[in-house]
Amino acid sequence: MRRNCLRALLVMSMLAVASVTLYAQRFSNYGDINRTWMKLPITGVKNGNILTLLEAFNKTWRTVPATELLAQPVTNTDAPGGYAIVVDRPNGYVSINELGDDGEALSACVWKRSNGHKLFAVAYTRYHGVFPQTYVYMYDYNQANGKLTPEQSALSLFKPSFDEAYGVDAVTVQLPQHGKDVVVTEFIMGWGMAINHTYSWDGMRPKLSRTELACYDEMEDIYNKEYMMEDRIRFDRYALYDFDEDNVPEVWLSTDNEEYQAVFSLVNGKVSMLASSYYKTHLMFFSGMVGSAGGCGTGCFSATYTPLSNSKPVYNLVDMQSWDYQKDDMVSTYYKDGNEIPKAEGERLIKSYGEAVVLVPIMRSLRP
Repeated sequence: MRRNCLRALLVMSMLAVASVTLYAQRFSNYGDINRTWMKLPITGVKNGNILTLLEAFNKTWRTVPATELLAQPVTNTDAPGGYAIVVDRPNGYVSINELGDDGEALSACVWKRSNGHKLFAVAYTRYHGVFPQTYVYMYDYNQANGKLTPEQSALSLFKPSFDEAYGVDAVTVQLPQHGKDVVVTEFIMGWGMAINHTYSWDGMRPKLSRTELACYDEMEDIYNKEYMMEDRIRFDRYALYDFDEDNVPEVWLSTDNEEYQAVFSLVNGKVSMLASSYYKTHLMFFSGMVGSAGGCGTGCFSATYTPLSNSKPVYNLVDMQSWDYQKDDMVSTYYKDGNEIPKAEGERLIKSYGEAVVLVPIMRSLRP
């Protein structure tokens, strides 16, 4: 009896392993797709209908969500198996989303190109809890020869502004069901907000047209109120940089000529300006710290130091230097959080900061 039970358990285990192996063989590995899809054109595609194009893609790169959608290609927000499906043939758009955490999603669309061809796109998203990771595959479709030719694009080459903290690129790509624009969204988890990049159709392909940075208007308002400029300053570029290495980036804004710059933190939806400069001053950086320095009038020089912890200022130290005509020398007065402190304490703090570091961030355009 015991032998029979053991034999039955062994058979069941073997069948389970065989089932998993067969399942894995039936569907493509996304690592393999990402490594080789550009090398494999797809031929014998009868027409440019969205479902026909997706079926051709799925025959070459068989995926679970595409297979589920093609098995029941009708709109259903609560399809069997826990999927939400949209099929919009007139607009050349389909999508399928697995409901729940750690699921999969796939969308596909087709555009008419100005050269008579079509551009076919597939966006596949995997969710690791709250972290989405999206891959985009684009093909030129030539009706004359029924061929889908892989085409590299700005969407498939997109790199997030900041991904060191997550181990995955927390990015989604929204292909258009209505209209022609594609929206790429970067989720910055420590902010609870996002960055949206809009790619507009130029007749042949989606092209980056604008970037919307979370809370940008508020950051711009804070900067302009600080300096009371006659002409409002609008920043042209941005970078995300983790100055205090807490895995939550700060926002570094700059004009194209770098004469006006600022560093902001976004913590739980609250915006704070940590350091700023204008044409008479410059930003400076130390380990875990931001600051600025420059002239503040005739015979006046000011330097500000702001150490950070968890994206928040620990304190603010100001070294206000003015010319002493009697001593014929510059004299420093130190203020910590607005209160004057002894000279020795100010000098000790500044010495503890060490040498300034030079940072050259990768700046991205806010208005391409």
